[in-house]
Amino acid sequence: MFSNVCKQLLILLPLVALACGCDAIHPVPNEDDDHRELEVAIFEGGYGIQWHTKVAEEYSAERDGLSIELWGDPRTADIIKPRLLRGDPPDLILDERLPLWLLIERGKLLPFDEALASPGYGGEGTWADQFSDGMLDMYRSDGKVYAIPAAYGAWTCWYDARMFREHGWEAPETWREFLELCEAIHAEGIAPLSFQGKYASFYGWNTLVSLYQRVGGLKAINRINNLEPGAFSHPDAVRAAGLMQDLAVEHFQRGAMAMTHTDSQHEFVMGNAAMIFCGIWIENEMKDVTPRGFEMRCFTVPAVADGKGNPAMVHAQGMEFLFVPVDARYPEDAFDFAKYMVSRDKAADMGERIGVISPLKGATPRASLTPALGSVLDIIEASQGLYNVRLRDLLHEWRNQDMNVAISALLRGEMTPEAFGKALDDGVAAALKNPDLNPPAYVPYNPEKYGEPH
Repeated sequence: MFSNVCKQLLILLPLVALACGCDAIHPVPNEDDDHRELEVAIFEGGYGIQWHTKVAEEYSAERDGLSIELWGDPRTADIIKPRLLRGDPPDLILDERLPLWLLIERGKLLPFDEALASPGYGGEGTWADQFSDGMLDMYRSDGKVYAIPAAYGAWTCWYDARMFREHGWEAPETWREFLELCEAIHAEGIAPLSFQGKYASFYGWNTLVSLYQRVGGLKAINRINNLEPGAFSHPDAVRAAGLMQDLAVEHFQRGAMAMTHTDSQHEFVMGNAAMIFCGIWIENEMKDVTPRGFEMRCFTVPAVADGKGNPAMVHAQGMEFLFVPVDARYPEDAFDFAKYMVSRDKAADMGERIGVISPLKGATPRASLTPALGSVLDIIEASQGLYNVRLRDLLHEWRNQDMNVAISALLRGEMTPEAFGKALDDGVAAALKNPDLNPPAYVPYNPEKYGEPH
């Protein structure tokens, strides 16, 4: 079932069209005016909008008759929703908190394919050729790409290398070593793991997805992505949920389930917790409060004994997605500015200024990154492939009403792994009964290609 926001979008679109008339739904630029003002809306989160503003100024300075009105807000999605309904959205948007799959299914976004088939800014070949494997898959439907990532996102466990060095601890390679490390940290009177408990449906989910692959391999990921009945009740998925629950109950910092992401990350950089699972934005997001001398580094989710998954694979996907509404006034300019931002020419500057690894293959020079992001690049370069799960973005109501509730109960020890799996399976089954839900076809990962012959 769709979320309430999605239902409102479906209900209100025809009403707004009738009330406002054709021009309100499809704004027509003044053909006699040689000046074009491209409106770009950016979600103002951990990366801010200063870099985007600078790039917009550089882009418009090189083009006669074009200026860019670029703005950002932490509530960009809420501001944009009514404008999408009225048919006067910004020309280019960066905010994946909007229901992108619903917008794609309803024909409200334009595909990037023509822009992707053109040469990129810098480098060789087409823009599409320059993207790392898997980066364009998240919002691909019927062979067309409707949103492109501005950043590479990888899920890792972060630690302070200085603290580890002082105590003689080493980054673990296996889950057993990870649990032994947690016990050693406990013995020193430090919490092993901080956790963003108020947003468990994002932070806990991404760690759990990593365990699904480590335990059950890509077959487990395929079952989930393909919306197969019983995917979460499969013995491999139940085992992964059990590992996640034991980790939370035994090793999460006291009070972690009540913490926001910034609360928990602050506990981590203050040394009150030794480790935290998070995306690669954490360093930039916490740069103003991280003490001098803190050596932020990361390691990949450790291998699980008797697991079917290749531990050299990384849980990763594109992030910071850009998209162009069908009602954009200047879509060609919007596509070209997106290509300008996400380019080899801008990758080094983006890495240096805001700590972003480009989604383009080998585009971000190691010299432009901090040592913390260099440790992420180590994981990416050593990986044999990437995987991700699409359900959070595909089934909004399942995420908010089923998974969000269930994963918090699992991590508090109030729900067994078996009950957790059943709750998720039941929620997916209920979602699929919605006749308006038309999930895009899923192209499964090939386990043998990535060294998982089980």
